[in-house]
Amino acid sequence: MEKVKKISLFDNLGENVFTRTTMQDFLSKVSKTKDKKIAIDFRKVKFISRSCTDEYIKFLSNSKKEIESVNVSPEVSMMMKVVKSGLIISISKEENPSCLVCKN
Repeated sequence: MEKVKKISLFDNLGENVFTRTTMQDFLSKVSKTKDKKIAIDFRKVKFISRSCTDEYIKFLSNSKKEIESVNVSPEVSMMMKVVKSGLIISISKEENPSCLVCKN
């Protein structure tokens, strides 16, 4: 059974991931690893921008590696769902941002 290599997004980029270029650099390192099974650990990541999420999702779609996202917070998970669906979210100081299209 092949071992899964765990890579911490927090250790590489911090708790807030803002720029597409930063994500591209991180994903370039991930793609260069010899491991075929990788777990991207989102533990302690509090925020990821829409552009970074878009870059990440494109990478997952195009990668020949088997990549799993683990320890994803509800906020980061919501951003992933929004980007995958193409919806627009409202950024506010409320605890839970809402989707402008689906009104939730």
